Formats: sequence, structure tokens, C-alpha cells
Amino acid sequence: MIKKKLLFPIFPILFLIGCASTPRETADGQKWSDDWMKIGTTVGVDAPEQFSLLDNKETLAADGLYYATWVDGNSMPYENSEGDTIDLYDAQLYLLTNEAISEENANTSCDTWLSAAKTNYEVITEDTITLNGQSYTLITYNCTNEDNPYDHGVSAFGVCGTTAVCAEFTCLENYTEDLETLLTEFLNSCHFKTD
Repeated sequence: MIKKKLLFPIFPILFLIGCASTPRETADGQKWSDDWMKIGTTVGVDAPEQFSLLDNKETLAADGLYYATWVDGNSMPYENSEGDTIDLYDAQLYLLTNEAISEENANTSCDTWLSAAKTNYEVITEDTITLNGQSYTLITYNCTNEDNPYDHGVSAFGVCGTTAVCAEFTCLENYTEDLETLLTEFLNSCHFKTD
């Protein structure tokens, strides 16, 4: 009888802890939707229908890193530089997030990713855009690395609170869609939880 009395008050607490994992609203004041795909614990994505989800990984969650991949167009077999055969799509979009311990650390991650992109790509343009109240550095570029099967792309880098974000959209030479328009549409579908 005593055990029942002691356990009963714990159940509402556990229920409330479980509910706390879903944010109530986004950083820009929108109501959080359960229909959005969660990337890590801070980002929800309502991806445009043109994109098909290929993968959603939490393998580096212990380090606060999460990523998901969407594709567009047809796939064909492609042997990468490691000798593995993979599916190569007309276009592929990667979303990488780092849930850092501080805003300073998130900014460091973002700066590191942007610097790596500028080193690995032939940057054509660089601009700052704001979508859903979130600011990004946007670059367009040509892919010059011989190991990269893609021809050109556009990437966005930003920080929301303590979360760094990198969205990279690359495509084959014959892909005719407007990459910047599609990436902008995708970023408009990304929502960040409030701290």
C-alpha cells in the first residue's frame, strides 16, 4: 500500500517530462506542428513536396550533430572515390545541425563550415538573407573537387540560439531547376524551437 502511494505522484511528473520534448512554438512565434520532421531536438522541417527524404541520421547525437538528406530527380548507380557504389540523384540537399553548448560555440561551428565551403568550392556569390526571422549567409558555387560528382550548388549557413545550421543543395550539370529558389523554399520550411 505504501509503494502505491509513493509511485502515484511520479506518473504525472514522468508524463510532463515526456511532453517537454516537443516544443510549443518556434523562435519566430509560430505554433510548433507535430507533422514536422524533427532534426535533432531544435529543428522541425516541413519539406516541400518536390524533395523526397533519403536519410535522417542521429549517429553523432552525443556530439550534438544531426543531419538529414533529401533528393530530387532520378537516381543512377555511381562509384565513389572509396570504391563504393551509391545512388546518385539529379540533386541532393543536406541539412546539418549542431546543437552546441553555447551561442559562441554554435557561431564557431557555423564559421568553420562556411570557411570549409569557401575552401572546397569555387564561390560565385555571397549574400545575407533572412527567412522566418532567421538570418543566413548564402553562397552559390561551382564544385571543383574531382571526387565530387555534382557540378554546382548553393549553401546557407546560420545560427539560431545555440544551434548552428548548414543547408547544402548540390546538383548535376543537367539539373535545370533554380537552386537558390528551391533552397529558399526549403529554408522557409525549417523552424527552430525557442530556448
